[in-house]
Amino acid sequence: MHLRRLAFVLALVLIAPVCSWAAHLSVDDGECHAEMPSHDTVSKSPVFSSHLQTFRAYGTISFRRNAKSAGKVSCHVVYRLYVAAKGESFSSAVQFAWDTEEGEIAGIDLIGLSKDSSKFAANFWLAKGDWTEHRPVVYDLSTKQVMQAALEDKIQKRIHGCDQLEDFVAVTNNGEAVFAIPPSIYDDSPECGDKGLWHFDLKTGNVTQVKKFSSIKWR
Repeated sequence: MHLRRLAFVLALVLIAPVCSWAAHLSVDDGECHAEMPSHDTVSKSPVFSSHLQTFRAYGTISFRRNAKSAGKVSCHVVYRLYVAAKGESFSSAVQFAWDTEEGEIAGIDLIGLSKDSSKFAANFWLAKGDWTEHRPVVYDLSTKQVMQAALEDKIQKRIHGCDQLEDFVAVTNNGEAVFAIPPSIYDDSPECGDKGLWHFDLKTGNVTQVKKFSSIKWR
């Protein structure tokens, strides 16, 4: 677990639980640095399995260090999501490539199924220090179609500047990514408290606050 996430977890332990979301199944490639291998290395997440194993999924990250360019270190990362319906073999649902810089960490979180089990969500993320770029991926089990989009700073522009973290916690039946914004771990002033739940519409790119307070048991 890298330092940013460790600090996050330690801080959230102090917040009284009200309800909880299922823990993410995750994998990351570690920090991009000069000692990383120059050949492809693959890391695989644990397998997500629905009730009665009617749907399964896992993610992989293939990464390698790029040749040095102007003295800078960079790495090439390929995210992949694999899915399988009951009785079927795993097949690739989507992949996405990202070139990272020294110190950046790329990872995949398997978020889980929507309430009606029609959508499955994963998060292709990139982090460095206190910054994380989220790229929600939503798979429709009936159509086998995939949507993906970068969250960027769409929520951050709508909330008070307290450097608060965004936690991708669920997916709606309509395929919207649900983000929770916990209290700031840096500032305990009232304006830096719980910012509630937000829906990110991958089709339109719009974000909407749907609940003022999330009452989440922060992981």
